[in-house]
Amino acid sequence: MSTPGREAGREGTARAASDAQPRPAGVSPARAAAFAALRRLRRGEARLDDSAAALPELDGLGTADRALANELVNGTVRRTGSIDAVLGAYTKAPLKAARPDVRDALRMAAFQLLFLDRVPAYAVVDDAVKLVHRSDRRATGFVNAVLRRVAAEGRATLEELGAGDDARAWSIALSYPVWLVRLLRDDLGDEAARRLLESGDAAPERCLRANRLRGGLATASAALAAEGFATRGVEGLPDALVYDGPPLESSAAFREGLVTPQSRGSQIAGIVAAGGTAAPGAAILDLCAAPGTKTSQLAALQPDAAVTAIDVDEARAAGLRANLRRLGADAVQVVCADALEPRPEWESAFDAVLLDAPCTGLGTLGSRPDLRWRRRPQDVARLAGLQARLLERAAAAVKPGGALTYAVCTVTRAETLGVVERLLAAGGWEVDDLGAAWPGLSHPEAGGFLLVLPPAAGSTGFFVARLRRVSASSSPHARTAEGTVEYPRGVRSG
Repeated sequence: MSTPGREAGREGTARAASDAQPRPAGVSPARAAAFAALRRLRRGEARLDDSAAALPELDGLGTADRALANELVNGTVRRTGSIDAVLGAYTKAPLKAARPDVRDALRMAAFQLLFLDRVPAYAVVDDAVKLVHRSDRRATGFVNAVLRRVAAEGRATLEELGAGDDARAWSIALSYPVWLVRLLRDDLGDEAARRLLESGDAAPERCLRANRLRGGLATASAALAAEGFATRGVEGLPDALVYDGPPLESSAAFREGLVTPQSRGSQIAGIVAAGGTAAPGAAILDLCAAPGTKTSQLAALQPDAAVTAIDVDEARAAGLRANLRRLGADAVQVVCADALEPRPEWESAFDAVLLDAPCTGLGTLGSRPDLRWRRRPQDVARLAGLQARLLERAAAAVKPGGALTYAVCTVTRAETLGVVERLLAAGGWEVDDLGAAWPGLSHPEAGGFLLVLPPAAGSTGFFVARLRRVSASSSPHARTAEGTVEYPRGVRSG
């Protein structure tokens, strides 16, 4: 990716100089900033899911311009598949043959022409031509001609190309890779998959958790209202607020640890994990804990517990410690360690263990617009294998009678039921019936587990299972002759 030595220095200087140039005369501030952000994202210098402050190009814009620029960046990335299909219908050569800056300008303008209505088409086309003129004057006529056709015919072309019920039509209409469309339709069924994919094309819900360690919901609500945020509660989640306003990270409420961003699905996973034990002074282990959102939730929900948090990367562990300090969870013991490495002192030592495992993240398509283009089909099997190994190590740390919560922000069968079934088949575990406590979220194939699916339960999908360790001789399930699992109470084999 990067060029070593002197060449890297020259390249970085040239990029910085190019990005520092004033915007072309007459180009709207929002489109100029969005174009600069798209260029940086395309070069791999950032990801949209890094943080709400991941687009420094938007700093300094007014409220309306910042909102438009943010919509242009996120929308262009989300809708790249649909956009490229339409643009490809109006170009003789493949779109990938165009210079990268030309593609960025075409895609951003086409997004606005195809999916937004607030700005006249002529202004969108004119700005795209001016943006391209700076880096490739010869391409201005091409850009002008293609975008005029998009303005006149693009929406009808998209509807035509996306008509039908096969994976290719869904891919164009909804803007996802064909392999991902097929996978989700196979694993979830057409209706649930369609809802999930459509929700990933919309702006995500902005949800936070009020921190009980810093005063709780009333304190957080009052502080946010004083800073101009609008909030509303979420039924069934006592610490959740859906909010509207500037980036949460810019608020005093965030800096003072009164609140932290956390989706509904993530909060449900934390509540399930915290509810796994009622032992006074319980020992709780959070594996793969960084950045500490659920770790701090465990500390808030179980204030008398001794919480240990692990992450394998020292930089991430340092960030975890800083986040816990901000949220008042300083008592959590943070350990930089590889969760896959056996630690004899942790064997059968914890009343509750949470494994929020690395996963494909396919439940977060709305909040991570570029993820659909970064994931590859082989990632599912690769990560499922890692999750199974991590779950085995997590299981070894649970006391007899203790609880093991497995959570992933994805919805593929291989990473959810497929992982848990492997542990259940080994014997010694029963399933806590989460479906009884959360009936609207019970998994359609295995009702004792939870499957949180957008958009009905927010904009982030999660799978959550809680298993209870029992002695091997009293295991309520066993491997059958065919090698499948006979599910215990609350769980139906699907």
